[in-house]
Amino acid sequence: MGDLGVFGAWLLLAMVVGGAVCVAIGCVFVTRRMIARDARPEQNSFLSPFLTVVGLVYGALLGFTVVVGWQQFLSAETNVANEASTLTTLYRQTVAMPQPEQAQVREQLRRYAAAVQGPAWGMDEFADIGNNGRAALSELYRIVGRHSSGPGASPIDSQFLSELTVLASDRSERILNSHQRIPALLWSALIFGGTVLILLTCFMRLENARAHAILVGAVAILLSLLLYVIYTLDHPFGPIGVTSQPFSHAVKVFDMVDRGS
Repeated sequence: MGDLGVFGAWLLLAMVVGGAVCVAIGCVFVTRRMIARDARPEQNSFLSPFLTVVGLVYGALLGFTVVVGWQQFLSAETNVANEASTLTTLYRQTVAMPQPEQAQVREQLRRYAAAVQGPAWGMDEFADIGNNGRAALSELYRIVGRHSSGPGASPIDSQFLSELTVLASDRSERILNSHQRIPALLWSALIFGGTVLILLTCFMRLENARAHAILVGAVAILLSLLLYVIYTLDHPFGPIGVTSQPFSHAVKVFDMVDRGS
């Protein structure tokens, strides 16, 4: 969701909720006109079992999807924190490196941090920032590998290479986490189930049309909010999701290390 921006994300939420409420209220008045003449007192008793079954099945599906999406969101958030932490550890390890290796490695680490927290954060598959980060990783392997095989190899090089492998692994996992995990078939089931639930509520018989519209509108708001939450959890990177703040903090640590702190 990074391409939407903060304003775009909240605007999308407003459009989803507003659209769902308008459609739901419109369905209320349409169905009341359709069944006004044929409505009978036992209509609610006839619809209640269907509404209960659909509500239970849909609620279970919705709850399961929210839990799975939340777990994936937390996994993406933890992975970003681990990647930034590994980056900070690598920069601190450069203190034990001789020159010019130290300056070269620090330059590439800063290049990697700048690429990761670039303006394209949260874009699909991180396409616009993947090349710079990948190039910095490759260059780090070349620099440390070249110095570790020479006669003046630093003892820290082997440990650095081990941490660098962890960083590369965290980066790959972050890119994989940016992919959508909820299949289109499940989205179809969620949207269809919500539609059926709202329609059944519309066909219930209430004497007061305004109260009926408010009731159905509240159900529509709840369902649209939950669907938007699932969509947000399925797109974890963005202004209202996982941000690049851990990498910004890592850059501040870089500056502290440069000052000898």
